[in-house]
Amino acid sequence: MPVNQTNGRSGAASRLPGIDGLRALAALWVVFFHIHAFSQARFAFLPGFDLFLRSGSTGVSLFLVLSGFCLYIPFAGGRTDRFKTDQFFRRRCRRLLPAYYVSLSLALALTVLGAAQLGYEHFTALQLGWQILTHLTFLHTLFPSTFYSLNGAYWSLGLEWQLYLGLPLLVVGIRRYGLRATALAVIACNVVYRVGLALAIQRGLLAGDSLLAMAVLPNQLPGRWAEFVFGMVVAELYATGQIARWAAKTKYVLLLLAVLIPLSILASGLAVSHLVYGLVFSMLLVVVLASNNLVSQFCSWRPLVALGTMSYSLYLVHQPVIQGLAFLLQSYGHLSSNTTFLVLVLLLPSVLLLAYLLFITIEKRTMHPPRSTAVSLGVADTAKLVES
Repeated sequence: MPVNQTNGRSGAASRLPGIDGLRALAALWVVFFHIHAFSQARFAFLPGFDLFLRSGSTGVSLFLVLSGFCLYIPFAGGRTDRFKTDQFFRRRCRRLLPAYYVSLSLALALTVLGAAQLGYEHFTALQLGWQILTHLTFLHTLFPSTFYSLNGAYWSLGLEWQLYLGLPLLVVGIRRYGLRATALAVIACNVVYRVGLALAIQRGLLAGDSLLAMAVLPNQLPGRWAEFVFGMVVAELYATGQIARWAAKTKYVLLLLAVLIPLSILASGLAVSHLVYGLVFSMLLVVVLASNNLVSQFCSWRPLVALGTMSYSLYLVHQPVIQGLAFLLQSYGHLSSNTTFLVLVLLLPSVLLLAYLLFITIEKRTMHPPRSTAVSLGVADTAKLVES
């Protein structure tokens, strides 16, 4: 996303490489999570390694924070009057739908042609029609039967579109009550929703081991809204120059991170754990934006930035490929779980190549909006989902 890194104001002066670096790290974390999940590997001899891999789904939380930052930065610092709902949704559709629909076609082809050979779920014609309908309209996140189907990573795309639908409401709230009050209202909504779900499960109103209770309901808009808003708060701090003024005090933010990371591990499994993850990633984003530390320099490393630029394509294609390869290696190659994990890691360049092909043929063409749109907003909206 083009922003002026000198004063934090939107503009076409430069791009924030650290944001792309964070996208790359989030995408790789999710990819390794799926390699670990589909291989069913266990590395008890490496303390903490399994925990790190199992936590890879948390990378989605980082994507949500980055999404809130990137989508709000053009309007932060008192520029919400520039927000035009119709323009926003046209840009989102133009930016995200082409690559998504191409990857959806690939997922459908793999499912129809290779379900038996590659271990994908088999559907009747009627079931397949329902899958297509819900995935085309991003409604698949609402139903247990479609939440993880075709391409399990797609669930977060449905959530992202819910967040997009909620952004105009947030802008109205910010105009009327300010960002602080609006953010606090969203956080309160998130907490009440998640605690309410936990109580419903505790009292037997929902089966705690059901997909509905474990994945579908927690990952709707009110259950993940706060993470997006945390990103918006960081955008406001950046646009108003406050992060630049904090640059000399980055060590205190790093210290806070050192406290929050163990807390996030302890919070795992709690109703409000995702709020803690969102806070951790928000602090990490502040550190990267401060641009005066080793974390920011690492996230600005060119190979990482290049990978982050195509992270949306990587997110779209990686899971069906990893799932199919894991099935082939274990069913026909008779490899152990840990060996399957290592082979999948070695085959990761082939997944990256497929993602790169999708990027250069489809996604790259959608990254820059028409000049007239960029001028009217004061920023070229190149924020990417990944967000995954």
